[in-house]
Amino acid sequence: MSDEPDVDPVELEAQLSQIKSAMGIDERYEGATTQWLLYGFLVPIAAAASQYVHLQELPGLYHPVIWVGVLFGGGFVGSWLWAGTDAENASTTTDGKPSLWFIFVAVYLSTFPLLFVVFRFTDGLGYDAQNALILGVALVMVGVAYLIEANVLRAYYIRSRDRYALYVGGILLVALGVAIATVDTLWSWGYAVFGALYFVYAMAAYVVLTRT
Repeated sequence: MSDEPDVDPVELEAQLSQIKSAMGIDERYEGATTQWLLYGFLVPIAAAASQYVHLQELPGLYHPVIWVGVLFGGGFVGSWLWAGTDAENASTTTDGKPSLWFIFVAVYLSTFPLLFVVFRFTDGLGYDAQNALILGVALVMVGVAYLIEANVLRAYYIRSRDRYALYVGGILLVALGVAIATVDTLWSWGYAVFGALYFVYAMAAYVVLTRT
């Protein structure tokens, strides 16, 4: 009589399949890592434009126009020119799992109704304070989107190293959003600091994600 425990061949096969399917994000979704490279340039461009708007004390309406236009418009054009059909493969699924693209867009766009609610109860803010509030909340929300996506990628059997790129980005963005609310200098130069830090993060993440 054998002392070895019974092994369910179906369960064992499923476990082996999951282990074998654990891979880098770019291996599963072609062109995914180029998103870090693409937005590593687009975010600083949008940040520089918003920094100019802030320093010139132009109407705050310019900020959402800049960010939506540059990130969504520039991102779409850049993905089409740069990654071609790979960009679509990186953000869509056909296996019933949650859409990473929808998660990010839903959380990102929720910034606007959230700010509408906040400003309903914060009349009388100065120009610098108002812009610091907008940027701080936006960064925290985008950081949360990164953290959610990092956790969702576990269901895609993406290896830990690749998911850590999103975890680090999420923590960095949330921390910067809080810093903007508490450091007076960032009230005036928050956009410039954000653009520079995101560029460094995106380039570092791209190097890590494309490393064999």
